[in-house]
Amino acid sequence: MGLDEQMAEMMRKINRAVPTAEAKKQITKVGANKFADVLQKNTRASHYQDRKLGKVKHLADSIKVVNKDLDGVQNGNSTVGFEDASDSGINHGRIARFLNDGTSHHLKGDHFVDKARDESKDEVFQAMADKYQEGFKRG
Repeated sequence: MGLDEQMAEMMRKINRAVPTAEAKKQITKVGANKFADVLQKNTRASHYQDRKLGKVKHLADSIKVVNKDLDGVQNGNSTVGFEDASDSGINHGRIARFLNDGTSHHLKGDHFVDKARDESKDEVFQAMADKYQEGFKRG
């Protein structure tokens, strides 16, 4: 087998191993959903009060998964975050950041987002790996 054929074969193998943008979207969405589930559970455990909030959603109920990157570009990435003011009139992301990180003077952060990220890491990776392997079984 000549060098050209070897290189062509290597490229075919690489192309089969690297997911397409659509497959990457599906893979990252599965992982994002797993993380969102753990984040919602931790947010509810850390910051939920059983009271009527009117039209404003509770922080735990404002978690959303988007199949785009932080800039809104569809490139196969998925993001997990909190609704912003355009979604509900309240910038839940800002509130979550203060609760997670704390403020310089008045509020000590409890790192519930960081804990959810650490807690879900293995589950997210496994879900994404399983979804990736599904692509090999089909094609």
